[in-house]
Amino acid sequence: MLITFIFFAVASKSEPKVTVIDKPEIELIEPTITIVNPNKGSADAKVTFVTFSDFTCEACGDLAKNLSLLQLKYPNDVRVVWKDLPNESLHDEATPSAIAARCAQEQDAFWTYHDELFLRQTNLSKEVYAQIASDLELNTKKFASCYDSQETLPRVKKDFDEGLALKITATPTIFVGSERLTGAISYSDLETIVKTLTGR
Repeated sequence: MLITFIFFAVASKSEPKVTVIDKPEIELIEPTITIVNPNKGSADAKVTFVTFSDFTCEACGDLAKNLSLLQLKYPNDVRVVWKDLPNESLHDEATPSAIAARCAQEQDAFWTYHDELFLRQTNLSKEVYAQIASDLELNTKKFASCYDSQETLPRVKKDFDEGLALKITATPTIFVGSERLTGAISYSDLETIVKTLTGR
């Protein structure tokens, strides 16, 4: 199901809410990848999927599952890069969950935390974020300090602004170079891309 996306920017540090922006200051053709972007898979992979996603988006959860299955089948050929694109207009927990995941990233646990957020996406809250951190045996005091101070909010906002510059209109949106797919993306479609680009 395609989810219409409205562009926002984070408004204040005290409340991870967002306000409408009229237009981006810059426009991009394809996303950038830096050391702060969570990624999994070989750096030498022939296919890199850059995903702009939202932990509260059902189609985003489906995409995450499909990408995990794809990496299991093509471990040397597929790399996945995560970008945050929270949509507060649809989900109150969109930005808070993104902040929490990036706090887990501070303890090298982004992907396991990412998986748990999608498993629990219908019941997200500050208490759930803390519980996930405890379940994954993270340093819970460090996690709580990171979350409460919104230490990782600038990373979330940076991805969000990049999505704005790329004129993304829905989550999830996935890039392979400058090519993009948007909305509910099937495993079959993803595998076709891999086979095409790897010559399998």
